[in-house]
Order: sequence, then C-alpha cells, then structure tokens
Amino acid sequence: MKVVVTKALENGNIDVDDLREKALKHKDNLSALMVTYPSTHGVYESAIKEITGIIHENGGQVYMDGANMNAQVGLTNPGNIGADVCHLNLHKTFAIPHGGGGPGVGPICVATQLVPFLPSNPIIPTGGDQAITPISAAPYGSASVCLISYGYICMLGAEGLKRSTEYAIINANYIKERLKGSYECLYTGEKGRAAQR
Repeated sequence: MKVVVTKALENGNIDVDDLREKALKHKDNLSALMVTYPSTHGVYESAIKEITGIIHENGGQVYMDGANMNAQVGLTNPGNIGADVCHLNLHKTFAIPHGGGGPGVGPICVATQLVPFLPSNPIIPTGGDQAITPISAAPYGSASVCLISYGYICMLGAEGLKRSTEYAIINANYIKERLKGSYECLYTGEKGRAAQR
C-alpha cells in the first residue's frame, strides 16, 4: 500500500477538491480513507458525507478514527457519516482508565459488507464466514474492561449520553472563548466553534 496525503485547507478541513482529484487518480487501487471525525483539529468537517461519498464512488472504504466520539454520541454516528470501519477509544468517551494501569480496549465497528471478514479464533469461532486469522490471543480482546463502559452507558441512558456529548461541546467552546486573547485558536468550524478538545 502507498499512503497518499490529501491537502488541508487554511481552516484545517480536508481539501475536498484535492481529495476528489486524488481519489479519481488512484481509483483502480484505492483501498481506504482514514479520517478522524470530528477532526484532530477539534472541528466537525462540514463536508464529511461528501468526503466519504467520494471514496465510495471510487471503490474505497472509509476508516473512521473514533478518537473524538465524545462529540458524536447521541447526535450522530459513524454509519450516518458513511464510515465503513470505526474503532472506539473507550478511555476517551466511555469511562475506561487510560495510562494508569490498563488494560486498554478499542472495539472495532464495521458496516454490514465487512462483517464476513471479521477475525476469528481457532478455539472460539467469532468471525464471519470469510474470517481472517486472529489479531488477538483472546477471542474478545480485553472484554472484561468493556463492562465498565457498559455500566457507564446503562447508567447514563440514551438521553444522558446525548447530554454528555452536548456538555463536551459546550465546555470546549467555553474554554476556547475564555482563552481568546491569551492564546490563538488555530482551527474552528465554519461558525467559529469547536467540536471538542
């Protein structure tokens, strides 16, 4: 595989014209786009559905880095924006400790067309009918850690998760406004707001 870097606009967003040009140029060998949403710059890509559409139109899949899910839960989801694969950083959005002893865990979510290719295990068959070889010694990874996230999700419920996302966005913008004048904010969305961070 060869990595092809797409240009970014002055505001940090993906240059859609450059992406379109490169996707078309490489369509015979286009594997995937890796995108973080909201972006690593802390803003929502307003053209995210157009971006994922361009990749799909040219034969590729979209891998979404779920590092910033705390600005999505209850408002949108990877499927809504056109992602085919997404990993979730449970330590950022779903209450798992990080850096203090682990173990960490990152569930991977896939679209229907990729389910047959999920990894299996020789002891406990866990993958699809065209499963790849194991990627972890344990069939479910560090599944016990997921109980913490499950408890967090159950305690908050759908409305609580949505409110948690709204608070994350409000807090990010509050801090951004409080620091204005003392620090330069390099990237904001089209309306001058941050998605998270």
